Amino acid sequence: MKVLLTPHQEKFVGRKMKGGGYLSRDEVIREALRVYELVEQEDNDPQLAAALRHALSSPLKKYKPGHFAALAA
Repeated sequence: MKVLLTPHQEKFVGRKMKGGGYLSRDEVIREALRVYELVEQEDNDPQLAAALRHALSSPLKKYKPGHFAALAA
């Protein structure tokens, strides 16, 4: 799959990689999709929203698949 990003999105991905939390562009995009999926599933859960905001502001912390499962349950 090939995805075209806007210049703004390319810069954002570059900043995330330079921050040291990601080894590749693919990792940044996968993490963004995981977060988007969680937001879509639990759009009205304030506890989940707070956890997602924290995750987005902490790129050095590695979140594994299922990290937010307890909140989504």
